[in-house]
Amino acid sequence: MGLYIAKRILGAVPLLLLISIIAFSLIALAPGDPLLAMRLENPRAVSPESIARLREYYHLNDPIYVRYFHWLKSVLVGDWGYSSTYKIPVMQLVKSRVPNTLLLTMSAWCLGLLAALPIGMISASKQYSTFDYVVTFIAFLGLSMPPVWFGFMSIMAFSVKLKWLPIGGVASMVTGSWWAIVADRLKHLLLPMIVLGFVQVAYWVRYVRTSLLEVLDTDYIRTARAKGLSQRTVLVKHAMRNALIPVLTIAALDIPYFFGGAVVVETIFAWPGMGRLMHQAVIGGDFNLALCCLMLLATLTVVSNLAADVLYAVADPRVCYS
Repeated sequence: MGLYIAKRILGAVPLLLLISIIAFSLIALAPGDPLLAMRLENPRAVSPESIARLREYYHLNDPIYVRYFHWLKSVLVGDWGYSSTYKIPVMQLVKSRVPNTLLLTMSAWCLGLLAALPIGMISASKQYSTFDYVVTFIAFLGLSMPPVWFGFMSIMAFSVKLKWLPIGGVASMVTGSWWAIVADRLKHLLLPMIVLGFVQVAYWVRYVRTSLLEVLDTDYIRTARAKGLSQRTVLVKHAMRNALIPVLTIAALDIPYFFGGAVVVETIFAWPGMGRLMHQAVIGGDFNLALCCLMLLATLTVVSNLAADVLYAVADPRVCYS
């Protein structure tokens, strides 16, 4: 297993290089000039001579492949450049936003998995019952509901009408005990976490139900029932473990989706995370920041694929990587 993981990590290097070339080319060829935008924002402070010096410093007059190699050389030593929007180093900005995004996406991922597993299991064990029909209806509703619309409707219902939860942000100006501060953070987290995780709950419930129904129809489950084992033992001890193998793989592969979906959710709820930062970087033409965000998302996708393969081998003893 260790050798397999090492080979996968080495194999990910050329893949990430290829992704960096594509991302760099797309952003470099996009319309707009960040230096010209700086001059338009403050024409007195940014003279044409300053623009010319900055173009020379950032190699903007060189061909695109020369610019790419200069950018790659800087990135390899940990220098991702400066954000033209926030006027600070990109890594300093990213480090301040990553914890908020990890808190939102990982809590939504865990909530989705913890909700989908029991609901899907009960729905499969009670196939064609009222509970199964209700779960199927809600799952299709969740799959067809745009996160943007669901986010705005949740804000209208729980923040504007009922005033139970804050409209947006990550925290309020709360002073007092440690529990008061934690409760305030949880109140801000609850709504974006549910919006981000709801669609995946609907998807995973359908997947758990289908996977478990396939396992329940196999010979060894019929043998377990013929031996007089209880329904709970058959479900939990024998059927669920095999049914979880593809579900865990899908759940690991869906981790990048949560970070991608965070772009919409963080923008709606004004959550200061990487998704909102990526949206602002692309809209504002912040070249260095947009590239850093895209490369982080690409790296996360590669790591998630590796984690899915490892989880598959851990869950299924028949799978052996050599």
